[in-house]
Amino acid sequence: MIEIRGVKVRAGTFEVLADGAEVVGKAVLLGPNGSGKTTLLRAVSGVIPYEGSIKIDGVEVDSARGLLTVSSNLPEIYRIAYDVAGLLEVFEDLKGVDRGEFEALMGRLGLGREVMRRPVHALSAGQWSLVRLALALSSRPKTILVDEPFENVDPARRGAVLKLLVERGESGIVATHDLDALKAMRGWDAYFMLEGRLYGPVLVDDLLASGLVRGRAGGALLTLKVGGVEYSVVKGAGVKFSEMGTVNKIYGLVE
Repeated sequence: MIEIRGVKVRAGTFEVLADGAEVVGKAVLLGPNGSGKTTLLRAVSGVIPYEGSIKIDGVEVDSARGLLTVSSNLPEIYRIAYDVAGLLEVFEDLKGVDRGEFEALMGRLGLGREVMRRPVHALSAGQWSLVRLALALSSRPKTILVDEPFENVDPARRGAVLKLLVERGESGIVATHDLDALKAMRGWDAYFMLEGRLYGPVLVDDLLASGLVRGRAGGALLTLKVGGVEYSVVKGAGVKFSEMGTVNKIYGLVE
């Protein structure tokens, strides 16, 4: 379980506020680019400091050491080796990554053995994203914290990424602006991160049957604030989330 209580995270002049989130299973964190998703995920992963309380399985993140049951794909975690083979060796020792499992996941993601010999800086953006995901998942963690797993990944591999995210981890958070991925996440909770504020949860199944309506609406599943204006998530009304494709379109729809 992930518990987020009264959390404030600062990244330069940008501030992220999150309160009352309790992720028992897996949740998707939805938000446009620059909304604060990655900043919150960094705090949950223990990469940056925060105010308030973030607990994973009852352990406060900022005082935790050696939580081997938690894995993330955040890039700053993997900047400790020259090439992919070196990264694998490091994480075999640090996280108990299984080499055979890692190679199997790389195969499922369409990455050949030649990638193992490449320097990290020589990987394409898509390859780097997939390598980090394979490393994060190949220790079979209980809790996964995954940031933008589909970004720079070609359409042919997106299905494989989705299957892995559904299969792996008993609990965790997947942050994305991609709404098309929700169809594979039925049964999950969904949260929104908009302009540094966290909203939710709402069931993914309900979100897919809902749309965005200006103002406060009766029976709304959720009320969001965008550009200082309130909008409601309402079943069977408004601009459907299932048809938007990306959360980035929210700003174009509400102007």
